Amino acid sequence: MTQEQLRVGILGAGNITRVHAAGWQTYPERAQITAVADVARDRAQAFSDLYTSGAASVYDAVEALVADPAVDVVDICLPHHLHTDAIIAAARAGKAILCEKPLCTNLDDATRIRVVIDETGVTFMSAHNQLFQPSLLEARRLMAGGFLGQPYFFRSIETFQSRAFDPWAGADEQTAGPRAWGWRGDVKQAGGGELLDTGYHATYRLLSLANDRPVEVTAVLSRFFQRQLTVEDTALVIVRFASGTVGEIITSWALDVVGGRHFEVSGELGTMAGGATYLTHQLYGWPEASQREFQPASTFTAEIGHFLNVVQLGASNPATLDHAARALQLIKAAYRSAEEGRTVTLPDDPTQPATPRDAATETTYSAHVPTEAMA
Repeated sequence: MTQEQLRVGILGAGNITRVHAAGWQTYPERAQITAVADVARDRAQAFSDLYTSGAASVYDAVEALVADPAVDVVDICLPHHLHTDAIIAAARAGKAILCEKPLCTNLDDATRIRVVIDETGVTFMSAHNQLFQPSLLEARRLMAGGFLGQPYFFRSIETFQSRAFDPWAGADEQTAGPRAWGWRGDVKQAGGGELLDTGYHATYRLLSLANDRPVEVTAVLSRFFQRQLTVEDTALVIVRFASGTVGEIITSWALDVVGGRHFEVSGELGTMAGGATYLTHQLYGWPEASQREFQPASTFTAEIGHFLNVVQLGASNPATLDHAARALQLIKAAYRSAEEGRTVTLPDDPTQPATPRDAATETTYSAHVPTEAMA
């Protein structure tokens, strides 16, 4: 191992760890997996055998892995409710951190994490892999150049008919649904339902496109298919940003829409829409839309490559702690909005919870027009 290589310890040996491992192995001259930990030690050993021919040290506790002097980076691939303690332990051990989404399950923990990251000064990046989708990167580049003029509306969609759902099964067979979901079907461990899990992708994607602070949230949550679950399987979230632009998040485990995972942007000069392998855009008054195609690529591999650039080369970090906390704040605001049946307001600090919208704010926004028109 050369001095330039980062030595990576992975926490968790579940499904998501496989794509992370493939990502690290794409950059053998820059990183090497040297340790893995899982509460099931045999699972950690199987991971070490498969991906490192048994060379990676095997642990069954977070504390043991982060104390390993042969680990420079900790890659956290644990269930949601275990993120906070793992982040804090890794930071106090002086390790750079890449952590799967969501940041954590509540804003009090986000505050705890922020304090420790600030105190230790370690590098932290949230694993927001879809920020590295080529179509999204190109859309952001075009928007930064004023291609659509003033943006008015954003939509971010993350829907799929989950493999845990069987639409052809009878009512008795569907009782297996919660068991099929494991910890994701338990709100105490997952911190929420679909919105905090896969909907988190749609949320940070919307925030990236808008490049603006969300100030109001209105949400409706549903449980259409897996009624035995205690969490939602579908969410619709409306977001108003500080500039006056509006965003919409549609996300579901129970249904799919045409395009499944995609985004849309509309502005004063035109509109665009993007998916995994394409970006379509059309300026108003033009007879036809233009479309650019992209080769399929692993966003996880791109994410890990960029994380290496952040740690080794000082590259900008697109998924900072505050960016991750803002996504969590928005989602928690959506849960409150849906529970209380009203719009809620988000404070400037991304680690602070939403509050009910007061009458003065409601009056201001009911007459709101884009900032350029107000000038």
